[in-house]
Amino acid sequence: MTTTISIKAGARLTLDEFFELPETAGTRYELHEGELYIVAQPIPDHQQLTKWLNRQLSAQLEDAGAAYVFLPVDVVLSDGISVAPDIIVVRAERADIIHRARLYGPPDIVVEVLSSNRSVDLVRKREWYAAAGVPEYWILDPDADTLTPLALGDDGRYRERAVLTAADTLTTPLFPAFSRPLAQLFDHPARIRR
Repeated sequence: MTTTISIKAGARLTLDEFFELPETAGTRYELHEGELYIVAQPIPDHQQLTKWLNRQLSAQLEDAGAAYVFLPVDVVLSDGISVAPDIIVVRAERADIIHRARLYGPPDIVVEVLSSNRSVDLVRKREWYAAAGVPEYWILDPDADTLTPLALGDDGRYRERAVLTAADTLTTPLFPAFSRPLAQLFDHPARIRR
């Protein structure tokens, strides 16, 4: 017997019910502690920043065979939490968490580009990523033109490594060869600011 699931924000779902939701063009869903969360469409500036950073990570990490880099895809963190970060990085030696339809377990780096509901990324997702053991959580703020890489400490809490601006270079201890000047991101000629 098939049951019809109500697709409305706040609906209570199991992980299995969540994965039975029909794919809808242009709509992204996440499961937040068992509640359906509908993710707003990203604005053009958000998309441009995500696209540029994804391209840089892919060129330096994926092309070298060091990691897999994904744009939003379901990442199952627990029975009640499935999120779709803007960018996801998984070290090559941890490819076992990558399955055909989604990732099961914590990626090595997640990137969230702040948008309309900033508290979800700054509070809730920060807690979930830390609890799941994601080693690095990068928060890209298009309004402030900053990128803040957070590193998971031995105590299970994130610590800011820095608050980076266009004058800085993005690096990560997870991939020592990765280095990108952020002026190329924040001052990119294709960036849409109006």
